[in-house]
Amino acid sequence: MGAFFAGQSERGDASPTSELFQIYVQYKKDTRAIVSWLLSHHRAEEPATLPGRLSVRDLIAIADQICGTAVAMPEAIAFQFRQAITARTHLSRVFRKVSRGSGDSASTENHEFFTSSLTKIYRDLCKHCSKPKKTCKHPCWQEDHTSQGGTCLNRFDSLCTDWNEIEPSNHSDMPSNRKECTVDEGKFSNSAPEEPPSTIHDDGLSNAFEMYQQVHEVHRILSEVKAAWRKAAQGSSQLVTATVATNVAYAQLEDVEHRLSTSCSIASSADLLESYMKLRNNFELVTSAETTSNCSAVDAISDLNDCWHAMTNLRSKAAMDGFAVQALKPQLAPKVSLQQGPDTSASDAQCRAVLLYNVAQCIQGSCLQNSFIRLGSPVVAEVDIFLSREQTPTNCLHCASGLSLLMSSFKAYAFALPAGQCTSNCRIHALRYAQGAIAQISAVLEDPTMPCRCHGTLAFHLEKLKRDLEEYLRTKMFDLFFQSPWVCGGQILEMMHALRYYGLRLAAYKSYMGSVMHMYNVLRKIHDFPPIPVLEAICEHLGDLFFPGGRPDNGTFKTCYVRYLGGRLRFHSQARHQTGCHELAIPAHTAKATAGFISGCVAPRDPRFDCGRLSLMYRIKERNYRLDAATLDAINCQAQCNDVCHGDVGAFVTPNSSRDSPRRGSGTSRHVLFPDSGDKGPVLDRPGDVSATGVFRISQALQQTLDAELASAFPIASLNFFPLYLDCVRIVGRISNAYHGADSKQRQFCICYAEILVAAADGCREGKGWRVRKEIRELAGICVQALTEELGGREMSQYY
Repeated sequence: MGAFFAGQSERGDASPTSELFQIYVQYKKDTRAIVSWLLSHHRAEEPATLPGRLSVRDLIAIADQICGTAVAMPEAIAFQFRQAITARTHLSRVFRKVSRGSGDSASTENHEFFTSSLTKIYRDLCKHCSKPKKTCKHPCWQEDHTSQGGTCLNRFDSLCTDWNEIEPSNHSDMPSNRKECTVDEGKFSNSAPEEPPSTIHDDGLSNAFEMYQQVHEVHRILSEVKAAWRKAAQGSSQLVTATVATNVAYAQLEDVEHRLSTSCSIASSADLLESYMKLRNNFELVTSAETTSNCSAVDAISDLNDCWHAMTNLRSKAAMDGFAVQALKPQLAPKVSLQQGPDTSASDAQCRAVLLYNVAQCIQGSCLQNSFIRLGSPVVAEVDIFLSREQTPTNCLHCASGLSLLMSSFKAYAFALPAGQCTSNCRIHALRYAQGAIAQISAVLEDPTMPCRCHGTLAFHLEKLKRDLEEYLRTKMFDLFFQSPWVCGGQILEMMHALRYYGLRLAAYKSYMGSVMHMYNVLRKIHDFPPIPVLEAICEHLGDLFFPGGRPDNGTFKTCYVRYLGGRLRFHSQARHQTGCHELAIPAHTAKATAGFISGCVAPRDPRFDCGRLSLMYRIKERNYRLDAATLDAINCQAQCNDVCHGDVGAFVTPNSSRDSPRRGSGTSRHVLFPDSGDKGPVLDRPGDVSATGVFRISQALQQTLDAELASAFPIASLNFFPLYLDCVRIVGRISNAYHGADSKQRQFCICYAEILVAAADGCREGKGWRVRKEIRELAGICVQALTEELGGREMSQYY
């Protein structure tokens, strides 16, 4: 490998190709597995017979000894033999091309000698230790039983119990200085086989490869975070979009830190900086492009190291002064300001000290009792764990990366703002959002459909949500931490998620909203009712929520309505086929959830209340911002759809196929967050990929998708169900009072009209003619008038 790196340095490459790196890592893993298997079946007569380092001669001797025993070679080991031989042969050709004419071919010859020796070992093992073909078949107990005259076979006959001394073959013609694998000096003993005495040391080259890739992935992630906040400051992206992208980056950095800890034994930023600088000096990885860049990987690691030292100083001061907030206050200049340029270390150090002091104030104060501040403020939990532990915690690098993200996002957002704007606008925006949510929740609670405040009801939880928002408004903190755009965006995201969760509960509460949607669908298909833009958009984009199985257009209206109410097929075991053996019944837990009971309802996960079912943003949040393969496919599909539609739609929608839609139904356009893998176009890299463009493509597609969900013709992520619920309740009240007349109690909000209309629509399909019946015509007229007067002039912008 030395000649190979010399050739790479002469051409000015920063790193070897990823293909050769993958081949190198793979054959190292296969070789270690092969040697481990050989050692596991080797029994030495004397403990000192195994040397500290295994040469090729030792491996051949061990293989010859195994060939003389009744040990079958597993297919997995045979596959690793073939894979290692193929990889080493390929690399030998590459090494020959690199070292041609250089005179440095000793390492290449050693490599080829080991490959030929490994091939010989594999052929000998296949000859003596391969499994016979007949034993590969599935064993038949009856054949074994009859073949022995009614006696059972002993399947352990071939198991060797006495290990006789086997003289290893003499390989005097092999050079003894060619060594491939390193083994810890240990004693082989038959008394304790459960403790493997040998451990194969990994070489430093694979660790160098791993460290180089992880460090540059950290640099690319930090660069993408800065770019996201610049777009948010310029108005080309949403504040919540940049927040979600930063949280995803923070989760990716945690994965990188875990890989550095396990593969390179690096737990702090100081160790990472020291190891990476040694790597650069040893392999000469400095290029002209890296030295002239203002945001190089070295600068990113140096920033992590500065954050680590700032947190260490705060931790020592907290241990000395008993974590008193006044004692933690840093000695600062009269005015602290953000700066940008080549030399900003002094101003950055002061800003870090202020941010850490603000975080300490937040931990010591009572503001963390508020759920939106506790869950929406990043880095607070990590710093609290770091400061409260007497011993050095394991999240050192994670805390440093969080503080670095907090600082870099603040600077990128502040310096990209247009003239006349300041960073405190983010905090004001969060307070205004909470104030508007309080007004909407109060309007719902004052409605007569919410008469009960008993524990566990929907109104009880809405009251608690309202108190949390009022407490958030009373927390009037405008320090550097609470003005940070990442902190403000995280708190807004928590409020949006809470409103979405209880909004979905309102959408199913006593089926008020669903009855209006099914009534509108019947009138549109049967009564030639002109479309209402608001209801048409809701029925199209929220079809999975209100029309399970697809939006019906001719028949199956009642079946679809009962399925929306929670009806499921129930079979009768004692019934006869003449009278029917099944029916549609609503389970008890579904009926209880529809009635508004949240706590104490032991039931399986209800898809009606799944926030991530319709919106990709909430799905990512509920999975702790981890991007699995299905989520990456959904991001890819939605980004492609948004490119085609030029951002005019809020999500990737596709009509139901004939397989998905109900019988003779045209289907409905609905969100497909996890389509089939047969889509065309470029597919995003999976979470394990660390290619140069992988992080960039994932971040760009994610931001594009979230912006479409938050600000489009139908913003599915920012849709507000609270005002929509109030409008639907008013429609239900008007229809109920007008249809039942003076004989019934006023304001009872009866939804029997929906069942009458869907049953009449199914009767029209059978040729009974529902327009002939007078009461149906009167009910249809009442519904048309109520829908037109309440929602005829509404726009979609009033619901987000």
